[in-house]
Amino acid sequence: MNNNQKLILTSMILTGLIMTTMPFASADKMTVSLPSGSGVPGCEETQECYIPYMITVNPGDEVIWSNDDNAAHTVTSGIASDGPDGLFDSSLLLAGTTFSHTFDTLGEYDYFCVVHPWMVGQIFVTVGGGIEKDLGTITMGSTVESNAEIDNLVADIVSSDGHANETMTIDVTITDLEGNPAEHITYNIQAIHGTMVLLNEEGHMHEGTMVNTHTTNALTIDASDDAPVTITVNAVGFGHGEQYVEAFGEIATMQVVPEFGTVAAMILAVAIMSIIAISARSNLGIMPRL
Repeated sequence: MNNNQKLILTSMILTGLIMTTMPFASADKMTVSLPSGSGVPGCEETQECYIPYMITVNPGDEVIWSNDDNAAHTVTSGIASDGPDGLFDSSLLLAGTTFSHTFDTLGEYDYFCVVHPWMVGQIFVTVGGGIEKDLGTITMGSTVESNAEIDNLVADIVSSDGHANETMTIDVTITDLEGNPAEHITYNIQAIHGTMVLLNEEGHMHEGTMVNTHTTNALTIDASDDAPVTITVNAVGFGHGEQYVEAFGEIATMQVVPEFGTVAAMILAVAIMSIIAISARSNLGIMPRL
């Protein structure tokens, strides 16, 4: 094997090792846990009666609820104060069993446990897609096919680093694709770290470019490539008062990972490949002998 062949083999091995560390997007199933102890009041204070408390899925995706508690529960669509709305119902879900439902229609779905009404959760059903920015970890754009207003929105998300035992600050600015400020838009922002819901609240943009700052709960462990903090901004509606119109759709998603994470590794791979190429052409001997 000559020197050029050895260098090519080295580059292939390095590229393969780096690519195997890259995370891939999940398919069409999401699991929600009914954790141990959720049958006792208190989990609602930290929004951990269903974990995650809120999730975002695409039409056609399946959500699977797993009863990991010793008590029996239900997964019943609707609001506890108003009662079931009939969209889906697990009936009595015994310990160790699961229930699943496929969501086909866009919108926001509340659900609760009939046996323990303090247990509540939410599902946002949006349409994936949009405009990818050249950052790798942020996807901007529309998620509601029939709503041109959401199709033309961009959210700029800037967050602090995710360190254990510290909160994160998240700055959100919403504009159209040309950079003009969004007016009178109500949105929901959530930050999820593994199964922990760090943030779930609504915000509103008035006239003029504004930056809204949100603060999460403290992380239990550092954010990492294996456990990034996922920040999602969903449109909820436009206008105010009598002119308010509901409109659901994902505007932006961002993952907070370590500074030397996947994107940095990809840049490093390019740099390594460039060094290999230069070495092969010029016989500089930068790479060690095999």
